[in-house]
Amino acid sequence: MQRAISELRWEKAQVYERGFWSKQLSVATGEVSRYRWYEERAQGIWRRVKPLLASQARTSILEIGPGPVGIVNYLEADERHALDPLEDYYSSQPEFERVRDRGVIRHNGTGEDVLSLGKTFSFVILDNVLDHMKDPDHVLRGIHRSLDPGGVMFISLNIYTRFGAFVRNIMEYLEIDKGHPFNFSRSPVVSLLRKNGFQVLWSQTEDYGTQKREYMRSGEMRKVLKSCLGTVDFRFSAFCRKA
Repeated sequence: MQRAISELRWEKAQVYERGFWSKQLSVATGEVSRYRWYEERAQGIWRRVKPLLASQARTSILEIGPGPVGIVNYLEADERHALDPLEDYYSSQPEFERVRDRGVIRHNGTGEDVLSLGKTFSFVILDNVLDHMKDPDHVLRGIHRSLDPGGVMFISLNIYTRFGAFVRNIMEYLEIDKGHPFNFSRSPVVSLLRKNGFQVLWSQTEDYGTQKREYMRSGEMRKVLKSCLGTVDFRFSAFCRKA
C-alpha cells in the first residue's frame, strides 16, 4: 500500500502551493488570458473522453485539486463540481473569480474527502494532483467508489525514472521540495491504479530522453541541474474506467 504522509508534512505542502498561486497573482494581476491554457487543455481532454461517456444518460464531472480555475471550468456537463483544499483562498481572490464559470459547484476539501460529497460522478479528473495528496491510495479508493458504473477517470502527473524518483524521495525527506510529497515513476502509478480497481483504457508517457535534452538546452540553471542529476520530470497521462 502507498504510504501516507503526516498532517504536518501535508500542511507544509499546502503553504507552498498557496505561495505559488500568490506569486502568480503578483506577477500580472488582471490578465485573464494567462489562464487560457486551462481551456486549451480541457478541449483536448474532452475530445478523448466524450466517446467513453456516450452510454451515460447524464454527465456529472468532478475535478479534484483544480487550483484556482481548473479544467472543469471549461467542460460541458449536466453537473460540474470541484474539490480543493485551498478553495476558501481562491474564492477570496477577485482575479480568480473573474475567470471562473459560476456553473461549477466548488467545495473546500481534500481528495480524501471525496466520499463526503455524497454524490457519484461519470467523470473524475486528477490533473497534476496525485503527487500532492496526503494518501494517494485512499484517494483512489474513494474515487472508485464515487464513480458511476462505466465511469471514467482522467489522471495526469509528472513522473520520473526509477533513479529520478529515488533522488526526489531523498529531496522530499529533506524537505528540499515542500510542494511534492510524493514522487512516482510510471510502474508504481499503473500498479496503484490497477490495485484500486481501475482499468487503463489509454495512456501516454512523454519521452524522458527528449525532455532531458530540452532541459539541458533551456539555459535555465534549475532545469540544467535537474538534467544533470537525473531528476527530469516527464508527463504520464491516462484514461481509466472503473473495473
